[in-house]
Amino acid sequence: MCAPAAREYHPSTRGEQLARARQARPPTGRRESTSVAEEKATTPTEESGRHATNLELFLDLVFVFAVTQIAGVLGSDLTPEGFAHGLILAWLVWWLWSQFAWLGTAVDLGGRSTAQYLVLATVPLTLLMAVAIPDAFGASGLQFAGAYLAVNLWALAIQGWSLWREPATRAAWLRYVPLAALAPFVLLAGGLLEGDARVVVWTAVAVFNVASAIAAGRNTRDGNAEWTIDPGHFAERHGLFVIISLGEIVVAVGTAAAAEHLGPAIGLGLIAAVAVACAFWWTYFAYVPEVVERLLRVARGPDRGTVAQHVFTFGHFPIVFGLVLYAVAAKHAVAHPGDPLGSGDLAILAAAVAFFVGGLLGLQWQAVRHLAAERVVAIVVVAALCATAGPLVPGPLLLALIALVIVLMQARSVRRFDRLVAARATNEEADGR
Repeated sequence: MCAPAAREYHPSTRGEQLARARQARPPTGRRESTSVAEEKATTPTEESGRHATNLELFLDLVFVFAVTQIAGVLGSDLTPEGFAHGLILAWLVWWLWSQFAWLGTAVDLGGRSTAQYLVLATVPLTLLMAVAIPDAFGASGLQFAGAYLAVNLWALAIQGWSLWREPATRAAWLRYVPLAALAPFVLLAGGLLEGDARVVVWTAVAVFNVASAIAAGRNTRDGNAEWTIDPGHFAERHGLFVIISLGEIVVAVGTAAAAEHLGPAIGLGLIAAVAVACAFWWTYFAYVPEVVERLLRVARGPDRGTVAQHVFTFGHFPIVFGLVLYAVAAKHAVAHPGDPLGSGDLAILAAAVAFFVGGLLGLQWQAVRHLAAERVVAIVVVAALCATAGPLVPGPLLLALIALVIVLMQARSVRRFDRLVAARATNEEADGR
């Protein structure tokens, strides 16, 4: 992102620093090599826009169940094949939810609009799709793919109907819809196959999804097509999905603890597992939602759709998937607090941190073309802990060490953020003079 010009202030608290920093002028066109945390200090003051509607929150409850189902798929088969199945299903579910996120930011689903009732009609079929997830690569493949096809096409139709009135949004939708509509039909065809053939075809669906988004993003070259995006609403919707994923951790850990006798070992395991979840929450919600919202706000015209695509639709998936992976390993650690985690769980745990923190690095690169060294170090250290200490120490102890690594990583980012705010406050005062 570009750093705004500054005005001086002398805040006595961090809250005052944040409030003053948000009053900075718009970007000047100069790129700074700062971290994602630092970028928040330059967030301009703009209207927050719409918020998520009750209908969107209701629909999210179905995706809460879908996330739980995906975690079950990953946890039941800790092999490379099981991981591949979970990854494919996670992407498909994420893409379907993203379809509704793009629809909801373009069309207000509050009040008594026709679109509201049309979206409400998708809830039963979306739940049917989620129910079929555990055996989607087995006997329930057609049920999963059929329900997915119906919901996806219905959402595309609602989106097209809503965007058809304006030439720019109509052009954007028409570029997106050919491949986007083809993908669920390919998914259904894959449901007729078995074994590796289904995996290959459903992987191709993910490629179709990405290709459809890239095709829609071609509008940045000619400027005659544009997506309608409310920055505040879009950022909030993706933050809510991160909450859904964090909630899966709480449910998984709580379920594992409730199934056992709640003694000291189970209690300590639960505390260690949730401590990592709390560290993840702090790492994301300390500043990331405001930073990515700012990226949307400063983007203008067709560029806003490209930013939304890269930062949210593509950029948030690793973060969400990392949290789902962690829920699997944390559940097993709490269920057997006196034992080391198995090799499959250790691989899942290392991958969870790599996906989550790596996703944050991706967002940071999109924002400021800079990668925070402490985040890279955290990924490496956690992987080393899982490889060396993991087979030797009880699972909860390993989780406690990982929580410490994440907290230290985030503390470093926050300290740099505070220094940046103070430094820019001084520069703002000097400019004001």
